[in-house]
Amino acid sequence: MKRDWDIVRKILMALENIQDTTSVMEPGAVSGYDNEIVSYHMKLLMEAGFIEGNCRDFTINAPLHCWATRLTWKGHEFLDRIRSDTVWNRVKGLARERGLSLSLDVIVMASKMVIERMF
Repeated sequence: MKRDWDIVRKILMALENIQDTTSVMEPGAVSGYDNEIVSYHMKLLMEAGFIEGNCRDFTINAPLHCWATRLTWKGHEFLDRIRSDTVWNRVKGLARERGLSLSLDVIVMASKMVIERMF
């Protein structure tokens, strides 16, 4: 399964919108995407240290199901870089212009360049 940075961004934004510390975000909170795909990206975000949550991935022949409980500091910092649609679209355009695949390093570097140009 391919990593989709648009899904990653939507997960981070949806999780940030939870207004209390007792709720969990289920994959269905990210509309327009299959729950298994959202769960896969949630697991990637957990592995990267951007969100906390858990997954049920031990059942044979059952799709991965994850839920998130909160953004970490690292997750908040990353989301702050790419929250703006303007910045996000420029980051993707800059990467495409330069022939680069989107990776965490490319997104961080490009978002820094885009934000600096805006000032």
